Amino acid sequence: MLYSGGWIVTCDDAGTEHEDGWVLVEDGFIAAVGEGTEPEADSREELSGAVVTPGLVNTHHHLYQTLTRARAQQADLFAWLRELYPVWAKIDAEAEYAAARTGLAELALSGCTTVFDHHYVFPRGREGLVEAEVQAARELGVRIVASRGSMDLGASDGGLPPDELVEELDAVLADTERLVGELHEPGPGARVQIAVAPCSPFSVTRRLMQESAALAR
Repeated sequence: MLYSGGWIVTCDDAGTEHEDGWVLVEDGFIAAVGEGTEPEADSREELSGAVVTPGLVNTHHHLYQTLTRARAQQADLFAWLRELYPVWAKIDAEAEYAAARTGLAELALSGCTTVFDHHYVFPRGREGLVEAEVQAARELGVRIVASRGSMDLGASDGGLPPDELVEELDAVLADTERLVGELHEPGPGARVQIAVAPCSPFSVTRRLMQESAALAR
């Protein structure tokens, strides 16, 4: 596929731009960019002067929080979390899909093509949350690194989250391995990858941090 007639901003170290340029895509990868004589291609699309840049990368997101971003806006971090933990405890795969599809669409419209999402809320008995956001990403054509987050330090043990939102350590590790086996795409060009991502010192035990690091390696 050849895309031609665009203002190509390469973002390379030299700041190269092609005011009337083209982009050649082969097998899903950018094979060449330039201006002037165009290479042969099986198909082409005219860009009509559109500005073309590399896709932006969102390195930290919580897509499920799209559903609650209008809540507790004036609160500090811990007050905000305490108000929203009970709301997030009701999330299911349908809600996760809606949140992810909305958040990913907003990102795509702003030029973002790759998203790292940190999902760490897994209410008991609710399944398919990571799968739901991966489905949304695939439908929209956005590359996603979906992290299987976790919390195992509840309020009764000195943590911040309510006990109903924390998980057993072994269950976290087993589910992370399952998701890697079912969804993770290794190698160049991967569209979906799974990362290991325990949440924070006030919601995760030292052992879960250590075991998660070992699993990631």
